[in-house]
Amino acid sequence: MPESNDAKTEYLLKYLDERIRREEEIIGINTDSALKPRLDLCDELISSYDPAIKGIDAKIVSIGQSINIIKSEIITLITQAVGVSTNNTCGIVDTSRCSIGGTSGWTGGISTCLTGYAAEYYDTVTSYIWGFSSTSTNPFESSTAILSSSSNTFGVGVGTFLGVTQNNSSYLAGYRVSLGSSATCQTTATEITRKDAEIATLRTQIAPYVSVVNKIREERWRSQLEKWGSLRAIETSKADRDKLIGIKTAFTDSTYTSLFLR
Repeated sequence: MPESNDAKTEYLLKYLDERIRREEEIIGINTDSALKPRLDLCDELISSYDPAIKGIDAKIVSIGQSINIIKSEIITLITQAVGVSTNNTCGIVDTSRCSIGGTSGWTGGISTCLTGYAAEYYDTVTSYIWGFSSTSTNPFESSTAILSSSSNTFGVGVGTFLGVTQNNSSYLAGYRVSLGSSATCQTTATEITRKDAEIATLRTQIAPYVSVVNKIREERWRSQLEKWGSLRAIETSKADRDKLIGIKTAFTDSTYTSLFLR
């Protein structure tokens, strides 16, 4: 160990220079970062999962859209069966709430006056997204995006994992009501029952795809997390280097060195 105070200062300067050099190796100043091979591997792995994830996502979205198209068709069938007037309608008036006709009664169309009035909502496929931002100390800062909804807008491949919400109350398809007992009304009711069965089948079909793609996504997010760790290490090294340079200034600037003990 150095004995004199000047020797101690010289020893610290060499130590600080070595620390700064090591941080610069991690950052990649005047050369590639020491972490570049690991970052390149993570990027390659992440992109290699894309064909599988995007392909399965497209299938999931297709099924989700099919479900919502059928829901829209059901609403159209009910709306047409009820009609816009009180004549030749399949609507069943709930007389405890509304009379037929008049300013305070049912005058036609879908309304709360009809028996069985209930909202119908679209199904959605939601992508839950972890940020993995190198500027954040928390890689799991989350947000969500809808991959399939009534608007049929989506972005396949997005997100850390997927979830399906049946009858998402944020996405209104329209309103259902009970239909009358006439042959015409029951023909429509039978068609609606058939379409409901189609929806049930499609919901069963979508589940395995979601399960598989989430397992693949889990492997992808592990690589994304490792990439985040490497990028955070670079950000930390930048901050540490700046701090070390500031400390070194105290050992090289006469404003401070003149005050050192000799």
